[in-house]
Amino acid sequence: MNKAFALAVLMSAATMGTAYAQDKSMATKSASDVNIVYTNPEIDNSAKRLDVPESVIHPTAEMVQKAQDELKADPALRANLLSQNVELNNVVGIDTAADGSRIVYVR
Repeated sequence: MNKAFALAVLMSAATMGTAYAQDKSMATKSASDVNIVYTNPEIDNSAKRLDVPESVIHPTAEMVQKAQDELKADPALRANLLSQNVELNNVVGIDTAADGSRIVYVR
């Protein structure tokens, strides 16, 4: 009886561990995932509703240059943005989210 109980507990733990690993892998995004946030304050107030930092809504020249340099260095990111009809010269900032995806701020 004890062996049967121990075996049942062991099988249950193995099943839960596998399910957890599958859920975890589905929740983690690859680095090629990109979220685009439009930040043009003249169009509407959506950037403020999305809690976009003020520094991104009104970026400095250095911030824009850093984003442009990152675009030049990452052909996969450039291709991803172009496939989503983003004008690359309008990218003002790039961040990496906790899940590995990229957040690209576009004016």
